Amino acid sequence: MKKLILGLIVSVFALNIQAQEAADKKIQAGIIAGYGMNFQNMGTDRLQSNGIGSDFTIGANVTIGFSEALAFNTGLEFDFESLKYKAGTNSVYYSYDDKSILRLDSYKENGDAIDNSINLDNVDAINDNNYFRLDQRKQEVVYLTIPTMLVFRTNFIGYFRYFGKFGLRTSFALSSKSTDIGSDLQNAINTPNGVEFNEVGSSNKDMKSDGDQFFIKSAVGLSGGAEWNFTGGTSLVGEIGYFYGFTPLYWDRDYFVDSNGEFANHATQSQLQLKVSILF
Repeated sequence: MKKLILGLIVSVFALNIQAQEAADKKIQAGIIAGYGMNFQNMGTDRLQSNGIGSDFTIGANVTIGFSEALAFNTGLEFDFESLKYKAGTNSVYYSYDDKSILRLDSYKENGDAIDNSINLDNVDAINDNNYFRLDQRKQEVVYLTIPTMLVFRTNFIGYFRYFGKFGLRTSFALSSKSTDIGSDLQNAINTPNGVEFNEVGSSNKDMKSDGDQFFIKSAVGLSGGAEWNFTGGTSLVGEIGYFYGFTPLYWDRDYFVDSNGEFANHATQSQLQLKVSILF
């Protein structure tokens, strides 16, 4: 019995020393990985969200302690996101050249006016251009994200301490491409009932819309989790958080047309994220 009590006392003493080593650290840095769900908040009914997208995150974080109870978290993270859209009530079309989706509004480039307007009432326009009817889109975007979060922590309770975070995740778009499912418009002819054409089912892969993706995305949110000091000054951290995006995902530039005319995609994004990190 005495040996058992002595063993328990020694174990508790060793546990407290190990936890204190992590608690005394002013800076903890390490790698992070996570998975999340994307929710598009649409600003137009002419395109609709087509289910939940995904987000895979990998990067490095650093936590700077002001005290045992308060810290600041930042780092560099790469977000590999998918977003899903579908056409609204009316058929949606765009014009493209090879892998580039063309802007439809008139603008100037190198001093020359450019107008890629879609004309479905003109035989020559349909036959001389690449018009695509968009039914579904899966867009893949790569972001570089810088989190800036305040961390509120408990003291270590054994090997564990618990925390909550509040702050921003600010992201910069590095690349964007989409895979579109729909139909190509072909073989237009004039008939007594107007212009008729064939719509041949196909998919456009790795399409790019230069100047469409808004270059910065920012979201405010909360997360919470636990830190497990499993050896020395090394900890395993798990957290779950929700972030509400308040910046647009796209510029207000027209790339699509339906029966109501040309339009741009309008959307913001919210995310639910689960992250795991190892801090040293």
